[in-house]
Amino acid sequence: MLQAINDRIKGWLGIAIVILIGLPFALWGIQSYLDDTGPQYAAKVNGTEISAQEFERSVSMQRQALVRQSGGKLPMEESALRQRTLSQLINQRLLEETTYNNGYRISNTVLSERIRQQFTVDGVFDRERFEMGVASIGMSIPGYEQALRNELRLQQMQTAISNTAFVTKHEVEELARLDQQTRDISVATFNVEHFSTAAKPAAEEIQQYYEDNSQRFMMPEKVRIDYVEITADSLAEGIAVDEEQVKKMYDDYVAVISKREERRASHILINTSEDKAAAKIEIEALKKELDNGADFSDLAKKNSQDTASAVNGGDLDWVAIGEMVKPFEQALFELKKGEISGIVETQFGYHLIKLADVRSEAVQPLAIKRYEFEDELKADSVASIFYDLSERLASIAYENPDNLDLVVEDLGLKIQSSDYITRSDGEGIAKDNKVRTTAFSAAVLDEGGNSDVIELSPTHVVVLRVSEHIPAKPVPLQEVSSRIENILKVENGHKQTMAAALEIKAKIEAGEPLESLKGDGFSVEIITTLSRIDVAKAGDPSILQIAFALPVSQAEGATPAKKAVKEIDLMSGDVALVVLDKVNSVDEIAQDKLEIVKSQVLRDNVLRDYSSALLAIKDNAEIETNKRVIE
Repeated sequence: MLQAINDRIKGWLGIAIVILIGLPFALWGIQSYLDDTGPQYAAKVNGTEISAQEFERSVSMQRQALVRQSGGKLPMEESALRQRTLSQLINQRLLEETTYNNGYRISNTVLSERIRQQFTVDGVFDRERFEMGVASIGMSIPGYEQALRNELRLQQMQTAISNTAFVTKHEVEELARLDQQTRDISVATFNVEHFSTAAKPAAEEIQQYYEDNSQRFMMPEKVRIDYVEITADSLAEGIAVDEEQVKKMYDDYVAVISKREERRASHILINTSEDKAAAKIEIEALKKELDNGADFSDLAKKNSQDTASAVNGGDLDWVAIGEMVKPFEQALFELKKGEISGIVETQFGYHLIKLADVRSEAVQPLAIKRYEFEDELKADSVASIFYDLSERLASIAYENPDNLDLVVEDLGLKIQSSDYITRSDGEGIAKDNKVRTTAFSAAVLDEGGNSDVIELSPTHVVVLRVSEHIPAKPVPLQEVSSRIENILKVENGHKQTMAAALEIKAKIEAGEPLESLKGDGFSVEIITTLSRIDVAKAGDPSILQIAFALPVSQAEGATPAKKAVKEIDLMSGDVALVVLDKVNSVDEIAQDKLEIVKSQVLRDNVLRDYSSALLAIKDNAEIETNKRVIE
């Protein structure tokens, strides 16, 4: 449901709104990482607090999203994630305050319409879906409405900024010409294997590299954890099912199935909109023909004024309860198979109805449905027990933070232990990033306390504590000596290759043509009409980037001809010189290209103006951050 709401909340602030609303901590509070003497907030913005609880919820949301996107591993340091999240929350609070103070307002009518758009199904606002959706993300309806109102105010501000952005025709034309420009280049590639004559590094050199780069050769910090867990599967094993409840569920099932009966109907319709009396005479005459043995299908084809069904002999296909107007439905469901009704009047006219066939869903015997009903009853019982036990687990673990003994004694759980785990890797339960992140958090690792309850899934919760901690330490030199040796050989070989390339570069800059400098160990390729997006033609992204970064003035009009040249490292490990030979400009730009460039420049200007506005707002704001939340 959260994803459904996220998909519906569009716009430049959609992500921020999702971060703010977050997933609720329905069973327990956030992990306490602040002591009683420190600030109990993450930041203050112009005197208004961003609570530690709101901040931790946002961090958790961001962490989970990044882990999903990155294949199960957090792609950044935890401190960087926390810093980024806090900055986002501060920016959000500043913008909300600024838009309100500057008169941006969202009327109840606009707010109501937006909510209706988000929760409308088949053209009808679904109130139940709205309430369930808001509840599932841990918000009250007033809280959700306020969050949405804030987002809409920010959209108003963005629109105002967008309306002030502009770009001149000359600027568009110049940028379009640059975009369509191509270049001719020469690429001299120097083979690292040819130029590298690096000998095996001396032991002293290896030792020095090891000492200078000690952080590259560290054994990661690791811990072992003890933990207790509650799973729905383990709770289900001891639950007995009430036979009376099973019987009632089966009776309800049979009653529902019986209401799903469908009937194949045909009808003859005579419209009453023009002359009701004449229509009555006509329908009575048709009824008399049917009574005398006339074929219903033939009469429908010739006389029915429902043209859609008349061509099929009046056939309406299968009809269920609720699909037809009441008088028609009542008459149809009173007929027996093959019977024809009397004259039935509806708002559409007079009908004669024939029941062709009846079908209904087969009722499965209790012996088959029993397993489904038992599973459902067990699931309901498990959900209630799981909730109660999870709350008790959270309470006992929090009130007795020094061990898990009382948890085991009170709830009858078993303490389990993990193997060593690091911040980025673990086996068993520690494969879950939530477990590793919690194990290395300040409250658990540094303060030695029990964790809060960790929800691994809606049916699996865990409380853990660290049983052993091994700090990060250097890997012994003898274990990485061969690795350092290879690194030094590669680095020295690269230096030799780069020196050979720079020697040729100096000659080119002195005016010597590249074609006259050919020698062993490097080859030259001429690439013409290279565009800004032609990576395949360039052969290496670095070549393409440098080709369009080289200054034009040196390539044209210089006397003597002095060409722009730049050395680069290639992905292959070789070194290359990129020489700019010629710049190819275009005179005429198609109108559709100009429009694309104009749109892009306007977007860039809007983003620039928005960033400038945000910086100005921050410069004039009083912002106080609690640095401990980032650590």
